[in-house]
Amino acid sequence: MKVEKAKVRIKCDASGCNNLSDYAIVNKKFVFDGSVYLCESCMKSLYKEIGKFTIPKNLKPLYKKGGNNE
Repeated sequence: MKVEKAKVRIKCDASGCNNLSDYAIVNKKFVFDGSVYLCESCMKSLYKEIGKFTIPKNLKPLYKKGGNNE
C-alpha cells in the first residue's frame, strides 16, 4: 500500500464528502483498482485518527553498528 497524488480528479470516497480527491491510497494486490480517493481535508482527518493508534517509526536506522556514525 502507498499514498500518491491522485492522477484523476474524482469525488472523495469519504462518506458525506462532496469534494474532489487530491490523494489516492493505492493497493496493487487486487486485479481491479483497489484505490481509495480522498480530498485534502479527509486525508488530514484520517492522519489524525491513525495517529491515535500507531506511532510513526523511522524506517531507516539512525546509526549502524560498527560503522562510522558522524
